[in-house]
Amino acid sequence: MAALKNLFILLLSVLLLLATVAAFAQDKDDDDDDDKPANLSAVMKPGQQPAGTRYDCPYEKGFQRAQRIGGYTLRLLPAGKSGNVRCRATLTASNGKVTTVTADWALTVDKISGTDINGDGKPELVLDGYSGGAHCCYSYTIIGLGQTHQVLRTLHSQVPMTFEGQADGSTVIRTGDSVFDYFVVPHSDAVIPQLILRMDGNKLLDVGAQFHKEYDAQIEQARAQLSSQDLEKFHQSRLGDRMFGDQTLTVHRVLVIVLNYLYSGREAQAWQALTELWPPSDQARIKSLILERRNRGLLKEVALGDAEAAQHADTGQSRF
Repeated sequence: MAALKNLFILLLSVLLLLATVAAFAQDKDDDDDDDKPANLSAVMKPGQQPAGTRYDCPYEKGFQRAQRIGGYTLRLLPAGKSGNVRCRATLTASNGKVTTVTADWALTVDKISGTDINGDGKPELVLDGYSGGAHCCYSYTIIGLGQTHQVLRTLHSQVPMTFEGQADGSTVIRTGDSVFDYFVVPHSDAVIPQLILRMDGNKLLDVGAQFHKEYDAQIEQARAQLSSQDLEKFHQSRLGDRMFGDQTLTVHRVLVIVLNYLYSGREAQAWQALTELWPPSDQARIKSLILERRNRGLLKEVALGDAEAAQHADTGQSRF
């Protein structure tokens, strides 16, 4: 009986060990990415509206009324109730040709529409879309309205984008690079760096380096919240020590500093801050992970050349 009891205890110990190993193995690079849900936004019911944002189609009365923009007639129309597409946008040219330019769960016309946002001297139309949760989350279709209309870019993001006119007549696009969600720290403590873009024709330019003051405000606040005791404890830590899980706020604040330097075009200062603040034994790994994340985030749109940008816009349009 004693032998059977000891065997049972041994088997139970082995099973617990295997379960622990499997839990750590789920996240191959220890950045919490593999624990991220495939879909951050639950599928919405037809009557629900996206929180914090406003869409005309299908929620507002009279959303189907025609609008004149840049010599074209724009209409938001129902697209049926099947699947995840309930709204579509059509443009009618002066010759009467009607083209569907985008479709989504919900659509609205961005307030920047009708102005020149890419410096080509012609107005653009920007259609804001929301996926309803099936393909998270926000989309922005940017259409040039010349003698013929052309989809210049279709941008997708897990957080909203805003198009803001500047004093010099240009327009900047502000958003957060949500590729850093679930990076090292839990979702509730994620550091989502601000990304500031500008369009030049169909190209996207990263202009964060022109807004140092905004990034510096976040850097200074994070530095002020880091005590010398917290920094000393963190700097002496090793990755295997609870995976830094007992120092989430410290990790968050250090990432705020590093990522805000990086996204404001000051890469050397970002890595200097990483060297000063991050545990030495883990610096090479975390730097590699930061670079990998940034390269597959929204900045990959900036790297597209003219031909790739045109193909990317066509790909976004070809669904309709």
